[in-house]
This record gives sequence, structure tokens and C-alpha cells, in this order.
Amino acid sequence: MKKDHVFCGNEICCASYAFRNTVQEDGINCRLFEITSTVPFGVKHRREKDFSRLLTTYCDPNIGVERAAQVWGYRQKKERFIDGDDASDYIAERSREGGCLVGPVDMGQLGYLLLPNLYTNMDHYIAVYQEKGQMYCMDSEGIPARGITKEEMRRWFRAGNLPEAKGYLTVRSFEKEEMTTGQLREEAAVRGCVEQIRSNMKEAEGGRAVIQCCGWLTENPVSRWKLSFLYDISYLMQRKILQADWLEYAVRFSVCEEKEGRAMKEILREEIRAMQWIFRSLQKENRICAEQFYRLAQLEEQLTAAIVQM
Repeated sequence: MKKDHVFCGNEICCASYAFRNTVQEDGINCRLFEITSTVPFGVKHRREKDFSRLLTTYCDPNIGVERAAQVWGYRQKKERFIDGDDASDYIAERSREGGCLVGPVDMGQLGYLLLPNLYTNMDHYIAVYQEKGQMYCMDSEGIPARGITKEEMRRWFRAGNLPEAKGYLTVRSFEKEEMTTGQLREEAAVRGCVEQIRSNMKEAEGGRAVIQCCGWLTENPVSRWKLSFLYDISYLMQRKILQADWLEYAVRFSVCEEKEGRAMKEILREEIRAMQWIFRSLQKENRICAEQFYRLAQLEEQLTAAIVQM
């Protein structure tokens, strides 16, 4: 089955793109960077008023981007702010020396986006840099370079009530350390994230999150959560594709045996099939395909056990 028949969307998250735009290094494999953030591994269910995060990541990108930066050989400087004035002043000064990664910010506050209110309470990450005294932001939502002022940053860069932000607006800058390049660097990155991937899967809610989510959806009108959940299930398919990619690297670099890798990839294929049924039943018939939720939960438990024991 072709990948575009499984998932038609962006397979890399905004935090990984923001990191790439901040450090401006061509030698970073963006898909592998996303994998080594460990964000694709582990699932949880949250019951929020706006029905966001119904099936979301156990490890949020605010943590994952730091993990990936470390295993790829970058040292970070991180500052956290409560006040928007202090944050914008810092970014204006720091971006003279190099790019800044800003986030998580509430995507619904970003005034340069079209209809930003549609993205309220979604965590997002962007890069800010300076060129000849002019500040620019780079956003993976189709904004390659937009001039931005301190006043705009004060208005737009807000953490709001994002659970990932914990009340702070975070600004990071990075410095590359001496290290290997090419395949040796990729191998070091893959090996460097294995223990954290095991930990994610072990500590996440796994199949229980899927069952709880199904119950929550059943208790609430479809019209209230349909679009949010279709996004979540698509995003989950994205993460499963990246998990399959990770298994290829794990086998190549002898992190796991080829037989183990094949078995886990088959579980992932079955998970994606179950999610396709869930997605299509909801999208075309407004129907909750409960049997596929239970199948997905069972498969997630199997995958968790396999990775933890790997």
C-alpha cells in the first residue's frame, strides 16, 4: 500500500521544522529528527472543553525537541517568560546572534495566519531570526520569511492555557558541538533515543487511552468533536508511519533483530488499517466504529510490550 493512500499530510511536526529553521543545518534528516524527539511514541487521552487532544502524544514537542537536539549534538540555551514584553525584548536581542526557536505558543494568537481563531489552544513552534537589523519569523504553516516587529511579538507570542507550556513562553537558541557526520551521526542519534522510546511506551496510556477515548466520543454529540478527532486520528497515523521508519533504522543499526522489526511493522500495519476504518466510518457516515477502536487498543498493547522488551 502506498503511503499517500494511508496518510495525506505533513509527517513532520512544527517543532522539528522550527528547530531546522533555527539552526539552518542541511545535514539534519528532518524525519529522523522527528523520530529521535520520541514524540511519535506513546499515546494519551485528555478530556478538554474544546475536544482537542482526544488522542494525543504522551511526550509533547516541548520536551521532545530538547531530547532530539541533544542526541543530534546541539547544546541549547533556554529562557522562559511569563511577560510578553520581556520575551519580545529578549528575542530581539538574542536573534542578533542567531536564530531563536519560540514555543509553544497558542496558534490561535498568531495574527499573520489566515483565520487564526480556528487554531485556538493548539501548541505551535516557530523560528525567529534577524537579517540587517530586521526580524523575521519562519513558520512551517507556509510562512518562509515574514517581517515581524517587537510589538507584533508582544501581541502574538502567548502561551495562554496550553498544557504543554505550563504557563511559560519558552525561547531557545542552539550551539552545535563537535561531532561525527553522516551515517555515524544518524546511528548515534538512533541509539541515543532508544531508552527514552521504551520509557515513553511503558509510561503512556496505550490501549487504555484508545478505549477511554471511544467512551468519551460515545457520550458526546458527534458535531462537537468530529473535526478535532479526525485531526487526531490523522496525526496518529502520521506517528505510526514514523514508528515504522524508526524500526528500519533500529534494524539497520542493530538496535533490534530483523525478525523483531518485521513483527512490529506488521502490528503497525494492522493499527493503520484499524485507524482507516475509524476515520472513514466517521467521515462518511458519522459513525463510531467501536470494534475498530477495540482492535486498535489491543494492537497498541501488543506494540507497547514488543518495544519495552526489545
